[in-house]
Amino acid sequence: MLTPLPTNANPHHANGSPDAVRVVGVRFGYGAVPAVRDVSLSVPAGQLLTLLGPSGCGKTTLLKLIGGYQTPASGRIELCGRDVTTLPPEARNAGMVFQNYALFPHLTARQNVAFGLEVRRVSKADCTRRVDAVLEKVGLSAGERDRKPAALSGGQQQRVALARALVFEPDVLLLDEPLANLDRHLRDQLRDELRSVQRDTGVTTIVVTHDQEEALAVSDLVAVMSEGRGLQVGTPAEVYDRPSTPFVARFLGAANLVAGDTLGLPPGSVAMIRPEQIVLGPAAHSCTRSWSAVVSRVTFLGADLIVEVACEAGPMLRARGRAADQIRSGQHIQVGVPGERVWLIPETDLVDDERPGREVIDGCSPARRGHEQIAGGGECGGPRGGGRDFFRSDGRGHDRRAT
Repeated sequence: MLTPLPTNANPHHANGSPDAVRVVGVRFGYGAVPAVRDVSLSVPAGQLLTLLGPSGCGKTTLLKLIGGYQTPASGRIELCGRDVTTLPPEARNAGMVFQNYALFPHLTARQNVAFGLEVRRVSKADCTRRVDAVLEKVGLSAGERDRKPAALSGGQQQRVALARALVFEPDVLLLDEPLANLDRHLRDQLRDELRSVQRDTGVTTIVVTHDQEEALAVSDLVAVMSEGRGLQVGTPAEVYDRPSTPFVARFLGAANLVAGDTLGLPPGSVAMIRPEQIVLGPAAHSCTRSWSAVVSRVTFLGADLIVEVACEAGPMLRARGRAADQIRSGQHIQVGVPGERVWLIPETDLVDDERPGREVIDGCSPARRGHEQIAGGGECGGPRGGGRDFFRSDGRGHDRRAT
């Protein structure tokens, strides 16, 4: 598990497996503007960690610090137990895939992949064998291998860039928004292929993305960043189901953040309920909390509906329903919340503009009613996240699941 890492921590986990990456108290800024603020983390060997956050949160800068393309102002970076803080990229044995792929335009796909091996003076026979093997692994056909980048599609260029980073058998693979330049269908396909390649090779991998679905789909561990700080780290299920701050709750997907007293919880607390966890219709009567409500808005999403409801003597909520239910605006409906699906967000992780007392839809809209509710996700410019100066795993203290 990815954990907060004090400077005197043992570089081995409880099960004896070593950390492939250790970042200890790293700080970096562009002039007077801080980009990475005292971040510490560790990544066990063979795991895929995603750095997730909005644009400008410091995730790409942190990746470059790990790869040696930037040097931290303070702190330490270790790869496979070796201090590489001041070493250049070529001395770290870390493969890097840049967002724009950075392929040599005058070389063929095969030559691009072979370039790093040739610089390392690998024999011609071994170079040919390794290049063919890695191109086969990433799914580049024989006919595509002798084309130059201009004659390759975006997906093919991505495969070449990945092969070039893997061919010299790096200790760590670093990918900066590797799927950002692809259309949705191809992105989903290559996302699955990327995960398969990572599992087949067993290489420790760090991926930068702002795409929540991508992070949840491919990661062993997700680390959420905001304003240069680490807010939370854990498995995809941990950060989605048990977010440590309202920012994390919203950024990982649509979320209803409700003032705790509307659910019978302590005043001043904030509870999270995901839209898919809300029950609509007669079955809501059996839930821990239920209200009569009026449907204020319905959004059609194919098989699903996004249903916004105004509960009588309760909060406004956003729920996910089925198109087959034929829910309509203005309809009276019963709304229920199962107690075991309510997560009480740790209040100490909130910042002033995220405390109860206002209502935000998608993190953007002004206050409307007295009940605080935040529903949405993404980068719409909602309240900034709070956070701590290092990554930590949520859920290590007492269980904050409301019942």
